[in-house]
Amino acid sequence: MKKNLIIALTAITSVAVGAGAFLSCQTKATASITNKANATVVVYLTFGADSVITGFPFCVSTGRLGCKFWLASGATQALPLGGKYLNATLSVNGPATCGMTKAELNLNNPAWFDIADISLVDGFSTKVKIEATDSAGKHVLGPVTTQGGNEKAFGVYPYGCDICVARSAPPCGIPVGKESCKTGPDQYHPDVPCQYQGTKKGGGSTVVVSFS
Repeated sequence: MKKNLIIALTAITSVAVGAGAFLSCQTKATASITNKANATVVVYLTFGADSVITGFPFCVSTGRLGCKFWLASGATQALPLGGKYLNATLSVNGPATCGMTKAELNLNNPAWFDIADISLVDGFSTKVKIEATDSAGKHVLGPVTTQGGNEKAFGVYPYGCDICVARSAPPCGIPVGKESCKTGPDQYHPDVPCQYQGTKKGGGSTVVVSFS
């Protein structure tokens, strides 16, 4: 009887430890890309110089800090972060250059919170929405459907507005000014935030980027 009791307790302990490890793993950020367009798209990723992740097995290299993959209409591709730090810019049907809509993800940064935004600083090319879920609930960034009219859209840098509330030094030949930008005394106090920030330092958000 005593031997059986020891075996039972060992089994329970193993299950508890395993469950704890699973929950610990689940506290890190996750990300996935969904194609809601009616045709296959090519998703381009450009990684930041400090990103621990600089590629995925399904993503064809386009250079030292870039890759691309094809995503069928209606399909979703999970990005296997494995708890590692990702700093990446996403665009579809072309790399993140002038004229392109960008989704920017900074996830599992050990020194900061999860950050995400939709950027029209370089221009507009496609519709996009980001959904970020954390301990405070679900947050919808955008959706962005046109180049203009995003002054009140949460988590969006409007067209050319490189400092959120103004076009201070806009790229791609976009003129300086405040047209279509958020309002506020400075870039740190916009009336509607241009970025999403998670609730847990080190990562923990569930992020879904949808292109359409």
